[in-house]
This record gives sequence, structure tokens and C-alpha cells, in this order.
Amino acid sequence: HTYDRVNRQIAITIATYPYHFLLATLFFSAFLSLSLFHSTLEDDIRRSFSPPKSRAAREEEIYKQFYNITSVPQRAFIIFYAKDGGTMLRENHIDEMFQINQIMTDVLLRQRCYIFISMFSPPAMFPNRVFSNRSTIIHAGTIMFWHLANADNPHKFKTLQNVTTTLFEMSRRRNVTKWINFNIFGDEIANREMIRGAYQATKLMIVGFLLLICFVFLVVWRKMEFNLLPPIVFATIFSPFLAAISSFGIISWLQLPIYSMMCITPFLILGIGVDDAFIMIQSWTSLKAKTSRKERLAQVFIEIGPSISITSITNLIAFGIGYLTPTPQMSLFCLCTSFACLLDYIFTFTLLAPILYLADKSENDYVMAKKVSKNELGEQCLTSYSKLICSWKGQIIAIILLVILYSLSAIGVLKMKSTFEPVKAFPSDSIPTSSFTVLRDVFDQFFPLQIVISKPPNISNSTEYNEFYDMIRSLEALPNSYGPNRTMIFLKAYEDFDRITGQENFTPSYDNLPIFLDHIKNPPFIKMSNEKGEHKLVSFVITATARNMSEWSNRAEYVDACRTTLRNYPRFNATVYDGDSAVLDLILTAKKDLIGSITVTVICMATVCLFFIGSKIGVLVIASTILSICFTLVGSLSWWGADMDPVTMVDVLIATGFSVDYTAHIAYKFYKVTGCREERIKQSFREMCGPMFQAGISTILCMLPLIFVPTYAILAFAKTVFLDVGIALLHGFFILPILLVTLCRDNRKEASNDKKMNICGMINNDINNGSLLEK
Repeated sequence: HTYDRVNRQIAITIATYPYHFLLATLFFSAFLSLSLFHSTLEDDIRRSFSPPKSRAAREEEIYKQFYNITSVPQRAFIIFYAKDGGTMLRENHIDEMFQINQIMTDVLLRQRCYIFISMFSPPAMFPNRVFSNRSTIIHAGTIMFWHLANADNPHKFKTLQNVTTTLFEMSRRRNVTKWINFNIFGDEIANREMIRGAYQATKLMIVGFLLLICFVFLVVWRKMEFNLLPPIVFATIFSPFLAAISSFGIISWLQLPIYSMMCITPFLILGIGVDDAFIMIQSWTSLKAKTSRKERLAQVFIEIGPSISITSITNLIAFGIGYLTPTPQMSLFCLCTSFACLLDYIFTFTLLAPILYLADKSENDYVMAKKVSKNELGEQCLTSYSKLICSWKGQIIAIILLVILYSLSAIGVLKMKSTFEPVKAFPSDSIPTSSFTVLRDVFDQFFPLQIVISKPPNISNSTEYNEFYDMIRSLEALPNSYGPNRTMIFLKAYEDFDRITGQENFTPSYDNLPIFLDHIKNPPFIKMSNEKGEHKLVSFVITATARNMSEWSNRAEYVDACRTTLRNYPRFNATVYDGDSAVLDLILTAKKDLIGSITVTVICMATVCLFFIGSKIGVLVIASTILSICFTLVGSLSWWGADMDPVTMVDVLIATGFSVDYTAHIAYKFYKVTGCREERIKQSFREMCGPMFQAGISTILCMLPLIFVPTYAILAFAKTVFLDVGIALLHGFFILPILLVTLCRDNRKEASNDKKMNICGMINNDINNGSLLEK
């Protein structure tokens, strides 16, 4: 067959020029890695989860144009509360609060990078002759200052970073203040904690790397002489590691940033890549009857070609589709890992194969480890299990098991909430986590949403005037809105001012607006122009207020409802602005995006499997099994505490790629071998049980230390891997075989067509107790 001839020719070429391929691989990797010296580490948590092209990005541009700034404003929330748990509305407490807040205010004002301060302000900022004090508040347990700063150059950014860090360290020392405690939460603190979480994960992953080395040493030692262990183990580990480093190089050559989530990539590729190496080593040691090393390597390539290709291509597709997710951090993580899968696939042939070929110098007398004697008990268990798979009892057990799994999974999926919080990107044991908890309590009572009015109404025109206030009333009627007269809009105060200074027959106009703005110190949220001596209101910002916004899913729905309301009043060209709008949009579409991505992934994988397996029924069984694994996985993740968010979406897509490793090979072997159904499934188990278990063990060993990382995004990935391995093994060893023996056609017809389906001639039927270590 053509595929066999291509594999044979590649093997002969590598065997003829092994040193050339080694040097070419090393030089190619070195060339790609050179760009790492100019790589960019993206540590901005908002940019990490904000799609560059979205309606949120457009709203952000309008917001920046309004304030005439070039970069996204940096946020800092300072939250104050009394040490004795009482009200903050006491003189000593308020004075001490202003002293702490003044540290931030003075620094930012000196650097001229202030946009504004919101949420709570000194009464002196609002002259009584303009705004009367109608407040009836007698108790305030928490007061929060919301600072927005324009750090549009490195010096300003460093200044903001320093003052934020200073206040953060002060907040950790509770003896700094006498009457109050305070927490600070801001973009810079979140960025700092996100990097710390990635650093923690990297340190723990090194432990997983060491465990993997021990596992590789053990597996290779059981198959080869001790003197061959150093070069073979080195090549097994070095090949995927070099692929991971080179993939980072490609990302840097493309001038794309490196995100903290990518710290997982090298270790993930190690878990995937060593399994391809196991396949090659097992095949090499099994073909001891070959009298020529070149012929031996050629036969190895013919046998392992389909196995490694199925694994690598399906993983490549899964990560490639994950790249389409709108979250930049998760998207580039998938892209980087996809490159690494491709390079590891190539390096398995151009790096591992030449070293394996050169390490064994013998021609005829191959030095092998002593063959393990046949396990009679294991053979009996395998025979009994194969009979169970082919019996009606096995079918009944499978049906009962699937009913239980699907019922529990359905409950889990239905109770899974669509939400996401940036706090999931940094360690749960960090101080900002407690600050975020307080922030949630504040947003439950008061949540502001800024709205930019780009085309102000002509208040002298009764039609525009009434339509504008209809829009305000519609916003105030939305669910969770505070209701009538709670929107912060300067026009109401200005009308009172204008009415006082106006004539008897009062008609609202902007004639007295310059005087009004002088009275209130020309706040930055009102923009006027002076054309030919005529003052004109250009644009302004209003603030809608809501409550019950501690859950980000509620915020997402509220912001989207505000957008819908504003679209009904196009005359005013109003747009919302929330610094987290991009993440909120992802929450609204997470479930739909996940279903669509899984569907596309499964279709692509089914196409790949059809090329190698050749049986439409077999491919249909594989696709159904993968869908079953994905559904059960999502439900299980819900029971384990996961939310429906961009992190879960990407994790499930990756797990979809892994699922093929535990299904396609059993199906491939079943349709390749001949005999009765029981014999075929028994032979499939005999050759695949060991490899599939070892594949699961190698993956779990790499990911195992991640369960100790207190960062949600990383821990969720580890949970997904563990659950996927367990669920996939259950399907691969029980559900899939029952479907295969139930749906396959008459054996005599299958046996006669076997050679037609076997497009690769992968494994000789006389290979007995050897098992390919496939993933």
C-alpha cells in the first residue's frame, strides 16, 4: 500500500543517514528557539481573558476615546471596614480612611494619570448649592473607593504598580491603622498573583517530570539491556521536551505573547510524547527476527505509523480547535500545545528513531531482556472477560451502567452554572481572594455600570427630551436594577440649577451649562466643545446602578440587557462600559461554544479514524463513544465543582482529543484481526490493555502534582485529565468492546474483507504477548 511504502522509504532514509537527521532536528529546534530571547510574557489578567475583536473591545475603544486615553484604564478597589465590625460613619474611622486613600490619590495626581475616583467621595467634592444632601444612610459597614488610572507609559505604570503594591503590603499588616482595616484589589495585584500561581504550578510539575522519568526508566528497563537505557531514556524524554521548547519558539516568531497558562505545555507534551516513544520501543524490541537493522526499522515504521498518526493527528485537531476559543490565554495555550504535538510527532521519527537505531549496534543477535513467562491466570481472566463482553449479560450490565452514568451526568450538566471570575486565574490562598470576597458583598448591594452617551439629547426639544428619559426609565426597569431615580445622571442636577437661574417661562437648555460645570469643578465625565463662541455638549457618562451582582452570571445578563435597551434608542448612540465585559460575554456563550466545538472536533476525529480503520460502523462506534465520554466528563466535572466557563470549555476539548487514544486503537485492532468475535476482542485486549493502562499512567504522573496547585484554572485542568483517563478507560475496556461485538457484521464476511480494511498492515497476527504502548 502507498502508506506502507512511504513509511518504509522514510525508515530506510533515516537508517542510511541517522546523524544527518539528528543534526537537522537539533539545528531546526535551535533556530526556532532563538526567538525566545525576544519573547513577550503577558501578565495582564484582563487582556488574558479578553478577546481582541468583540463588542466589548468596541465599547472599550469608545470609552478610551471619551477620556482621550490610549490604554485601558487600570483599576484599583480599596475597601474599608471597621475593626470592631460597626459602622464606618464615625469621625475617627472616616479620617483614617481618607488618610489611607490619600496615599493612592496623591501619587496618581502627581503623575497626572488620574481618570476619576468613584463610589464614595468627600462631601466637599459636591457643593451643597448644586447637590442637596438627601441621604438617610445611618450605617455603612463597608466603604469602597474605585480608582481608575491612565497608565499610558512605562513610568506611570511603574508608579501605579509601586503605590498599589505599597498599599497591598500595608493591608497585610493589620497594625498600620487603629480604627479600620482595608483590602485592596486591582489589576496589578491580580496580575501579580496570576504569575505566582503559574510559578507554583511549574515547581510542582517538576515533581511530575521526575515521576515520569522513573516510569519511563522502568518501562524501558523491562524491554532492553541496561547498557541501552541511558540513550533510549534520554531520547524518550528529550524528544517531547524539545518539541515543547520549539513550540514556544514558534509562538515568539509569530510575535504572539506567552501566557502563564502555557507553563503546563511542556509537561503535557511529555505525558503525550513518551507514549509514542513507548510504541516505537515496543515494536523495535518485538521485531527480533529481522536480520537487518534497516529492514527492522522499516517494519517498525510500517507497524507504528497508524498508531502514532491517529494519536498525534487527533490531539493536533483537538488543540487546534481549542485555538478558536475567544479567550486569548486559553487560545494561545491550545495553539502552542498544537504546535508541540506536531513537532513531537515529527521528532519521534527524526530524533528518537535515529538514536534507537544507533544505540543497538548488533545485526543478528539482538540482546533482549528475558521474556516474561506466560501468565496463565491472566489468560484465564482475559478469556472470561471476553466471553462476558460477547454475552447478553455484558450488554445488560453496560445498559445499566450507562443509565446510571447518563442520569448523574445529566443532573450535573443541568446544575452547572455559566460563570467565570478572574480570581480563578490566581491562587485561592492569596490575600486578593479575600478582597474579592468583600468586593462580591459590595456588588451585591451596589454595582455601577457606566454608559457613554455619544450623542446627547437636545433638552430644548421636547421629543428628544422625553425619549432620553424613556431610555433612562427602561434601564431602571431592568431586573436587579435599583429602580426609579437611582441612575447617576448630571442632567437632573443641571435642570434644577438651570431652573433656578432661568426665566419665568422656563425651557430647558444648555445655555447655563458652562456656569454649572465651573461650579462642580468641570468633572471629566462631561465633555463640552466651544465652537465660534457657542458652547455645545458633546458627550457625557451616566452610571446605571444595580444590585445582586456578586455572581458574574448575573452581571453578564444585566450588562447584556442594558445593551439591548440602548439599541432601542439609536438616536443617542449610547454604549455600556464594564472593564470585564469581554469575560461577561464569554459567560453568555460558553455552553453554545462548547457544544459547537465538541461537534466539530468529533467530526474531524471521525474522519481521521475512517482513513486508518476503514470501517464506517467502527468509526460510528468510536464517534458515539467519544460523545459519551465528553458528556459524562462534563457532568462529572460539575459534580467536582467546575463551572461552565472558558476554562472548562478548553479542558473538555483537550479531553476529547485524549479520548480517541483509548477508543480508536481497540477498534482498529478489532477490525484488523480475524477469527470469531470473541477471539478478535480477546486479541485486541491482549495487545491493547497494557498500552492503554501505561498511557493513562504516564499522563496522570505528569499531571498529578497539579492537584496541589491552589489555582482554579490549573486545578481544573488536572481534574479534567484524571476524570478523562478514568472515564475513557471505562469506555475503552467495556462500553466500546460491547458495541463492537454487537454491531459488527458476520465474521466470515469480515474476515474476507479484512485485508481491504487493513490499509497499513500494522501488526502481524503472530505478534503474541507483545503489546504496543499506545496512547
